[in-house]
Amino acid sequence: MGGLFAGLAFAERADPVLLFINPGLGKKPDLCFNWLSKKPLDVWSFLLSKFVATLLMCAFFMPGRAAIAADVTLYTESYGNFNYLDENGKVAGRAAGMMRQVMRESGLDFDIKLVPWNRAYRLATERDDALVYALMRRPDREPLFHWLVPVLETELYLYGRKDETRAINYALLKSGAIKGACTVGDVTCGMLRGFGIPDSQLIELTDPDHRAVTRVVTGGRADVFIAQDMLHGRRADAGPFPFKMLFELKEKQHFYLAAGKQVKPATVEAVRAAYARLNSSGKLLKLSEGQP
Repeated sequence: MGGLFAGLAFAERADPVLLFINPGLGKKPDLCFNWLSKKPLDVWSFLLSKFVATLLMCAFFMPGRAAIAADVTLYTESYGNFNYLDENGKVAGRAAGMMRQVMRESGLDFDIKLVPWNRAYRLATERDDALVYALMRRPDREPLFHWLVPVLETELYLYGRKDETRAINYALLKSGAIKGACTVGDVTCGMLRGFGIPDSQLIELTDPDHRAVTRVVTGGRADVFIAQDMLHGRRADAGPFPFKMLFELKEKQHFYLAAGKQVKPATVEAVRAAYARLNSSGKLLKLSEGQP
């Protein structure tokens, strides 16, 4: 930045190519001089060259000159190896490849941004150019979204500390004796309430990193949390697993790329059609496959 502004300051002091020679105080300049070629120029050539130079400078410094606004932005959250930023600051993870493939097939200009889940959900319900993934499909959300692309189907489990000695079941959860933990705005908060855990026994964390939930439980501030199969794909050298699976939730959960009902119909149809083409052709990437 310092070098850039130093160059600009020089340009303000003296034009390196064209200079007045004797314009005359209060008089119209009648002669200009080309510093590089050492030849005189008429005033109109001088003014034209200055005009062109000004246009070029404006084009260079205009905000957004190198980027075109995306037609749509996909919002998602940081969640282990499912979503994360790679060393180049690019959203990566198990779902990123599929999302990019579908969006490229749709022909829409798009961007993917990693934000706290609460914000991702809010933007997806307010903006007409926002999509969200991976959103759990539930009856209370059914009328609020267009469900565009199924991302994954998975079981969810209730976890507790490995040294937990109580027999935790639905009856104990409803008794108010068990504290639950979840990330604010996450669907698991509603699920824990659905088990009967009262709000007074529910810790809703604002930290967007889901590992904060597990830390609250290992630290003893809470007793249970909901997650996918945490042992699947766990590295052998990861150390002792500090939790135990208490029970599996009754039904598999389905997660989608979704659009709020306020999103432009053309965007909704373009993404749906892209997914349908890829799926029917057998070319659709799976979560475990590459990042195109």
